[in-house]
Amino acid sequence: MNLRPVAYVALNLLFLCVVLLGYGIGDQQNPRVLHLLLLFALCSSVILNLDGFNARYALLGIFLGLYFVYFGVQDLTNLYTGLDDNGSTGVLSESERVILFGGAILVVFYRFALSFGKKNKDRKIAYDWPIASVLSVGILFWGLGICATYYWYFHVVTDKTLEGTRGIAKLSPWLTTGLVLAQMLQPLGILLIAYAWRITRSKAMLLLIIAIVGIQVLFGFVIDVKGMAITGGVLIIVTITFTEGRVPKVWLAGALVFIYVAFPVFQAYRAVIDGNVSRTNVVANLGATLEKVLSAENRVNHGPERAQTFLERLSLKASVEMIVNGTARGVPFQHGFTLTPILSAFLPRILWTDKPDIPTGRIVNRAFNVTDQDDTYISPSHIGELYWNFGWPGVIVGMAMIGTVLGTVARFNLAERRTVTRLLLVVVTLESVIHGFESSIAGSYVVWLRCIAAVGLLHLAFARIPVGSPQPKRARPGDVVDQEAGTALLFPNLLR
Repeated sequence: MNLRPVAYVALNLLFLCVVLLGYGIGDQQNPRVLHLLLLFALCSSVILNLDGFNARYALLGIFLGLYFVYFGVQDLTNLYTGLDDNGSTGVLSESERVILFGGAILVVFYRFALSFGKKNKDRKIAYDWPIASVLSVGILFWGLGICATYYWYFHVVTDKTLEGTRGIAKLSPWLTTGLVLAQMLQPLGILLIAYAWRITRSKAMLLLIIAIVGIQVLFGFVIDVKGMAITGGVLIIVTITFTEGRVPKVWLAGALVFIYVAFPVFQAYRAVIDGNVSRTNVVANLGATLEKVLSAENRVNHGPERAQTFLERLSLKASVEMIVNGTARGVPFQHGFTLTPILSAFLPRILWTDKPDIPTGRIVNRAFNVTDQDDTYISPSHIGELYWNFGWPGVIVGMAMIGTVLGTVARFNLAERRTVTRLLLVVVTLESVIHGFESSIAGSYVVWLRCIAAVGLLHLAFARIPVGSPQPKRARPGDVVDQEAGTALLFPNLLR
C-alpha cells in the first residue's frame, strides 16, 4: 500500500494546526496564513516521490526544505510573536505569488529533467577513483587551501578596515588568482578525505577528520567567517548522507548544537572586534579575546539592538518583497545586466584585465536605497534577481532553467552509482545552486560552471575503476521488493 498521499495530507493538516495555533497566540494584524499553507503544501510535495536520502529526489527535497526556510519560517515565527515587519499586503501579495509560482515551476521542470532519457541509465558504466588517489588528492587540496587561507587572512587582508584590505593591491594578478583558487580547493579536499574515510572506515582517517573539523572552526572564528567554521562538519554530514543513503544522527546533532551555541558567540565576536583588530593580535591574545566575546554575548544577542538570529539571516522574503514592490514604484528593471558575468565565466581576470565587475548586492543596496553605505551587500535571492531583470517572464524561464539543472544533476545520483565524481557533482550543485540560491545568480553560477569543469578534469585524470549497476541483495522479511526483479531494493522508497 502506498502511504505517501496519506502522509502528505496528514503532514499538511498538522501544519494547518500549527499555523492556526500561532494565529491565535500572536494575534498578528497582518497574518500570512494563505502564503504559509500554500508554500508548505508546495515544499512538502516532495514526500510524494522521495525515494532515498541520496536518490533521484534528494536534491529536490533539500531545495524545497531550504525554500521554505528562506520564504516561510520568518512568517511562521511572526505568527507566534505577533510581529508584523513584512511588506506583504492582501490575502496573497504579488511577491508571495512570485515565490509560490516560481517554486512550482522549478518542481515541474525538475521532474521533467529527471524523467528525460532515463530508460538507458542502467546500461552505462561509471568509473571511480582508487582510494589512494582520493586520499592523497584530498590531503593535498585541503593542505593547499588551509595554507592559502592563512596567508590571505594573516598577511594580505589582515583585518576588515580599509588599511587592512590594501594588501590585495600589492599582489600580482597571478598570485591573487592562485590564492583564491587554492582556497576553493579546501572544501573539495575535506570532501575527498571524508569519502575515503567512509569507504575504508579507518580509525586513523576518523582522527584526521576530527582534527580538520577543529582547525576549520578555529580558523573560522579568528577570521570571522562562519561558513568556514561549519564547512567541515557540514561536508562530513553531506558525504555520509549521499554515499550511504542515511543521515548521520550523531554528526547532525553535533552540528545543530554547534550552530545553537557557537552562532551567538560568532555574532558577539564580530561586534566586539568590529574589524579593527588584526588577526595576529587575536591569535596572540586568544584567551583574553574569547573572554571578552563571551562577556558581550548576552548584550549582542538580546535586547532591542540585538544581532539577527540564524533563521533571521536566512530569511529572503523581505528581499523579494522589496524588489517586487520597488519595481512597481518605478525602480528600473535590469534587463539581464546583473547576469552578464555568466557569459565570461571561463575568462579569468588574469587573461582579461579590464573584465567588468558587477557587484549585484551593492547595486541592490543603491537601487532600492537600503542603506547609505556603498559597500553594503544586500542579497536579492535568485528568484528576486530574476524578477528584477525581466519581471514575471524572468521568474518563469529562470526557475524552469534552475529546475532543469537540478533535475539533470539528480540523474547522476549516488543511490544508483557511488563514485567520487558523482559525489563532487552533487555537492558542488548543492553548494552553488541550492545553498547559493540566497545570493546573486552570476556569482553562484560562475562558481558552479568552473567547479563542474574542474570535476570533469579530475574525473578524466583519476577515474579508473569501473562501477556497474548496484548488486541487488537477497530479499529478507520486511524488505521492500522490486516486483519485476524479485530482489530487495538497495534504497527503498522512504514512505512506500
